[in-house]
Amino acid sequence: MQIYEPYRLKNTELANRIVIAPMCPFGVEEGEDNSIGEEIIEYYRKRFITKPGLVVSHAFTVGGKVEVLRGFGLTNEKQLRDVKKLADLAHENGVKLVIQLAYPSGGHHRHDTIDFWRQDELKDTEDGFVQSALNVRDAGVDGVELHGANMFFLNLFSSPITNHRIDEFGGDISGRLRLASNIISRIKEKADKDFIVGYRMGWNKDLETDIETAKELEKIGADYIHVSYGIRESDRYMPKEYPSFVAFPGTTREKQIGPEDFDYNDVVYTGKEIHKHVKLPVILVDEIWTIARGEELLKQDAGDLIAYGRPFLGDDRFLERSQEDPYYGGCFRCKECAWFYDCKQCPRVKERGYI
Repeated sequence: MQIYEPYRLKNTELANRIVIAPMCPFGVEEGEDNSIGEEIIEYYRKRFITKPGLVVSHAFTVGGKVEVLRGFGLTNEKQLRDVKKLADLAHENGVKLVIQLAYPSGGHHRHDTIDFWRQDELKDTEDGFVQSALNVRDAGVDGVELHGANMFFLNLFSSPITNHRIDEFGGDISGRLRLASNIISRIKEKADKDFIVGYRMGWNKDLETDIETAKELEKIGADYIHVSYGIRESDRYMPKEYPSFVAFPGTTREKQIGPEDFDYNDVVYTGKEIHKHVKLPVILVDEIWTIARGEELLKQDAGDLIAYGRPFLGDDRFLERSQEDPYYGGCFRCKECAWFYDCKQCPRVKERGYI
């Protein structure tokens, strides 16, 4: 199967094309000083030993309202010591690790706007991304993924729905991605040529804008694109107290007009169409569910890497069981996912008796 074949990402050899998508294990005890702590490290260790090619961590904050991301940062000694533990555990198992970086905006559904941020404030945020990336590089991590999807800060900039600025950080796609471009170029100036700088891209209201965005990301130096949901335009009318986990995932558009025989959702379809227009690797994600379905996408040349979130959350041995049965699903696909508030309440976790 192609999905188990090695893949070269930038200058890094991945053991296979399977990616663990960024999913935060809510309800698990965190460590001191806003570090991830031993319980979350153990959560990752159980998944590293099954040897996926790449793991993209849950989002770490680069500053601001840290409570939005449970306070996980990348600045103090304890935080970075725990990240080094993650990197060492990954490498011991032949796994590559990318740390996802996010400015913890509350998202468009909480009425956040970037239109009135001063340029000195943006420079501080830019500095936070760059310094966090260099900190994890020094901790031995293989790269970073800038979180530009799911209504987070960089997504608010890239989307014409939420970016109405009239300065150099607004306007056309080049302006809307200027902050991301600054961050990427500064990281690459200081990191070595092997350090990966990926970008999780939120889709737009139409496929043409998606393709334009992906091409610009390739132009400004992203090493891969990880296609996900973008801004939820309707959420601008939601009350501030609306539970965040109910608001995700988000979408601004109706069902894509795609081939009837394409048996995947619109996020995957968007990634597939983007893949036709860029040369850099594209990670496909969202409701792919099984190794067999991921393999089919590779056979169609729909993308380069296949990411799984909830199957690995529900069953740390998802990959091991899938090698015996490629149609195995590690997730029960509950209507309301327990992982958004307490992963220990996940029915699959309860069935298996582990995290």
